[in-house]
Amino acid sequence: MPEDKIMMVSLDRIEEGIAVLVTHDGHMWLLPAEHLPEESREGDVLDVFLRRNTGETEKLAGRVHDLQQRLLDRTRERDENPGQ
Repeated sequence: MPEDKIMMVSLDRIEEGIAVLVTHDGHMWLLPAEHLPEESREGDVLDVFLRRNTGETEKLAGRVHDLQQRLLDRTRERDENPGQ
């Protein structure tokens, strides 16, 4: 199983419910502040864990496939029954 990736970010500020996180190389991430750990304050350093969620990825792929199939079926019906 692949290992999780961990990144450190600093909480630069919170504006209108949006947290501005800054990575070590200066990239900014915007995140709804409600997702921050409780008691997080400006200047805090936070660990961010990244992990592939294969179950949810498979569910999403299935939903996309179903949608594509429905659109294809609709297009075929339209082409087979023009003017209806």
